[in-house]
Amino acid sequence: MAVDVFDRRLILVVGKGGVGRSTIAAAIAGQCAARGRKTLLFETNANDRFGAYYGKPAVGTSVTQLAPNLSAVNTNAATALEEYGLMILRWRSVYEMVFENRVTKAFLRAVPGLDDYALLGKAWYHTAEEKRGKPVWDTVVFDMPASGHSVSMLRIPWVILDTVPEGPLTRDARTIKELLSDPKRTAVVLVTLAEEMPVNEAIELETKLGALGIVPQQMICNQIYPDHFPDATPVARVLEALTADPQLATPLREVTTHGQLSRDRRRLNERYLAELRKRTKTPLKELPMLFTPQLAPAHVRALGERLITP
Repeated sequence: MAVDVFDRRLILVVGKGGVGRSTIAAAIAGQCAARGRKTLLFETNANDRFGAYYGKPAVGTSVTQLAPNLSAVNTNAATALEEYGLMILRWRSVYEMVFENRVTKAFLRAVPGLDDYALLGKAWYHTAEEKRGKPVWDTVVFDMPASGHSVSMLRIPWVILDTVPEGPLTRDARTIKELLSDPKRTAVVLVTLAEEMPVNEAIELETKLGALGIVPQQMICNQIYPDHFPDATPVARVLEALTADPQLATPLREVTTHGQLSRDRRRLNERYLAELRKRTKTPLKELPMLFTPQLAPAHVRALGERLITP
């Protein structure tokens, strides 16, 4: 990448739904693992793709190894709260007495933002998790929810510190806030497409994160169409001539239509890439469109390798 984020303790991958955020998270995690870093690919409430990306079954709420130095977990709020309760109370019988009674459950359901804070807290826990005095993970790559939801989740530590009296909750919130705001430990990678709505949302997301003191360090524009028909080249002139011919017969007419689509998509991409460069401060990296019905491990690996090329 233009900015090397692979040595951070926490990598947050954020962006609008449908821009390939999970694919980029998997590609980044794969590169971290290839560098010898013990890496956890972290997702929440997801229709898992990570297992398939690495030729494994779907990832669930237990940590699952996908490749050398690379594991993944697909957690949810209930599991995160249970793990937190057991970590604090230590005994399952005590946990069930405190957390599993109807009064406590009703109270917890009424606390706004608690589910998101539990998920964010679990990601933070893994960044600090130790075994025999050594970190379990060198890097946690968090495939965050879609952009609006991710901003709400990341804002929670700030809200707690502004509203909750000093105590254990504020202590942990302060620690998480310091982690999220520290560019030496945490990197934010924005993922977008070179299209109108994703670009506008990426620009807005950059601003909202900056207001929290979380500065994105890399923007990835995904699924860029190849430039098969550069302006004023012979192939471009051939395409124009074929397009202008009303008598064009099958199958040349269909091939020409596909050529037009490719050229027009590339022009659209170039327009919005220029918009991103003009309106954002985050270094921009482009990744190509992969023309395949289903992503395989080799595709994810190839995208990861593109991320580290100048």
